[in-house]
Amino acid sequence: MARAHYLFIAVFAMATPTKAQESCKVLLPAIAGSYQGDCKKGKAEGNGKAEGTDQYLGEFKDGLPHGKGVYRWKNGDFYDGEWVKGNREGDGGMAYKRSGKADSVVTGFWKKDVYAGKFEKPFKIFNRTAEITKTEVKFTPSNIREITIILANTTGNQPTLTGQVTERATLNDITIATGSYLRLVNLFETNKQIAYKLENVTFPFRARFKIKNQEVDIQFNEEGNYTLNIGMNN
Repeated sequence: MARAHYLFIAVFAMATPTKAQESCKVLLPAIAGSYQGDCKKGKAEGNGKAEGTDQYLGEFKDGLPHGKGVYRWKNGDFYDGEWVKGNREGDGGMAYKRSGKADSVVTGFWKKDVYAGKFEKPFKIFNRTAEITKTEVKFTPSNIREITIILANTTGNQPTLTGQVTERATLNDITIATGSYLRLVNLFETNKQIAYKLENVTFPFRARFKIKNQEVDIQFNEEGNYTLNIGMNN
């Protein structure tokens, strides 16, 4: 997952304070003391710099930080990343000042001004081939690092008109791109389902799971317990 941080450096670069544009409002009280930058309908909009007890340099919309920008609190902590309606939202990094020590830095994704985790979502499906009709993933944060894979197909293991039995969908191969696992265990088999479990998985874990002549390419990002349900129509 590509991630870009814009000004994530130890020194927070802010321009010299300038005279406020009194006709252009900033609606976040902590940075509403002075403003220099673009304006629309009496509110900060576009690129600008706002200062009060805190400081912000970046993009605005409707008087609030919105887009990409760098915010510095009066204690020296700063955030460099994406904003939505005055809240940290999206990809960004937070640096916390520590007396006599290097900054403590947290990078990842933010939701409604709260840190959500290193990744935007716990998993990402990159591709699945045509005859795979369902790929559902359930995730539970846990110290148990496992992935359960349940395969189901509508016609597998069923008799045909010629008296033969159709092939059941089975996991033929796992091609790992990122991460690792210790052991693959067969959990159970029924007429239309077969289940496996990957134990002691190292995350992020990305792999292509091959079922018959079909495959799913998926990455599991966060450490925890996953269940991957794969459905096929043959």
